[in-house]
Amino acid sequence: MPVKEWDVIIVGAGLAGLALARLLRPRCRVLILERRVKPADGPRIGESLPGAASVLLQELGLLERFLSASHRVRGSALSIWDQETPIWQDALRDPSGPGWLLDRRAFDQLLYEGAIEAGVTIHTGCRQTEITRLNNGWQVHLSPEETTHKAPVLIDASGRSSAIARALGLKRLADDNLLCLYTFLKCRREDKDATLRTCADEHGWWYTVQIPQGKRVLAYHLDSTDPLWRQLRYPEHFLDYAKRLPFIADIIQEQSSEALKLHPAGTAMLDISNLSQAGKGFLAIGDALITFDPISSQGMFHALATAASAAKAIKAGFPENKKALESFQAEMLNVCQRYLKHLHITYSGPERFSHHPFWSNRCEMTPQAYR
Repeated sequence: MPVKEWDVIIVGAGLAGLALARLLRPRCRVLILERRVKPADGPRIGESLPGAASVLLQELGLLERFLSASHRVRGSALSIWDQETPIWQDALRDPSGPGWLLDRRAFDQLLYEGAIEAGVTIHTGCRQTEITRLNNGWQVHLSPEETTHKAPVLIDASGRSSAIARALGLKRLADDNLLCLYTFLKCRREDKDATLRTCADEHGWWYTVQIPQGKRVLAYHLDSTDPLWRQLRYPEHFLDYAKRLPFIADIIQEQSSEALKLHPAGTAMLDISNLSQAGKGFLAIGDALITFDPISSQGMFHALATAASAAKAIKAGFPENKKALESFQAEMLNVCQRYLKHLHITYSGPERFSHHPFWSNRCEMTPQAYR
């Protein structure tokens, strides 16, 4: 059976995996294994990137191409959270700049092409992988392909599922049951509103924003245990429920809706302090390490940032250099604590709904609760 040697094997061709692969080239021989045969088409949720990401895009050497694409500068934020009067937050006051509303498919393609351009090898359609720990690294066998791949470093970039980490015995310290129901509305020609609107209600919270390609996202976040979501699975019921709130109804009006979609969206994180339990030379990045609640608007930034942190550790001699792993873990634990602190403050905000299960349960999600 032929054996191919690599310096790093990455499982997952999402933003984190692609960014890490590009950052490691040409110093390292990098293989990405992706279970999908080809990227999905059509609009995709996950459309916000803060201005601070410009530093990471510059490090990737992709900033100029990113700025020349069809992404839109993010406008101000309007929020109804703990009172009925909207609170206005001007994005221009952010010292890193206002950020962007993305053409998400174009952004994904930019990262993919950037990895290929850098000389990264990407194998798609890898649905069956057999991973084995070795004394000096990792072995990955693909079925039905009769080829074995070996590398001293294995990266889980499989997304929220953390499929590789969990198969290797790592535990999750958090797995919130937040569910996101969303649809894309076809914008009316007169819809010029560039604000991002968020609104709390008894069962959860809404957001809507206009994205490139003449679409508007409308999303609702509630508990997966709440029977309400089953009543809202049909577009007409979903829109009628949203229009109960004048703040949302004012902007969506009579816009037509595409089919409703849903996916898990709550906080999830691995036991970062014990990554080495999976085996020497293992790291997780992006959503596989920490999945951010959408209320933070930090998920995509985090994917790029963890890729940069992992690249730094590998270039510093990981896995032979133990301090490289310790530095990566310390940085990620610090990110976790800051994130959880702000998440707790945010969900503790709507006191008018504090007796409702969605909000009362999340008030208990303190940083200490995840230790």
